[in-house]
Amino acid sequence: MFHRNNPEVSFLAQDSGPPGAPTGSPNPFDGVQPDLGVWGDAFNSTWKTLLGGVWGIAFLIVAFGFIRATVELQRAKKGGYSADVHEHTESAKKSVFALLALAGLGMIFGAVIAIF
Repeated sequence: MFHRNNPEVSFLAQDSGPPGAPTGSPNPFDGVQPDLGVWGDAFNSTWKTLLGGVWGIAFLIVAFGFIRATVELQRAKKGGYSADVHEHTESAKKSVFALLALAGLGMIFGAVIAIF
């Protein structure tokens, strides 16, 4: 059991920090907001173009994954492979969820940026 006069506990419970630390020091990031415009317009347009390209490639990958899962699901249904039907159904569901997440990515980032 701790005693109230334990020096280690009282050191950890201090609000002002360790002994000798300055109190009331200013926050160096007060009023600072992230801005990529400092690198120039060429950099600004380049990173937006690259981000859009990567986003488009992600849509293509997910779409092809959904098509593949659907074709394999139909093959498994025709062949009567119930275990494969379950597996490919789950794969198709994951592809649909990924497609929805990619479609809503712009709104998600917009909401997060608006909050902060």
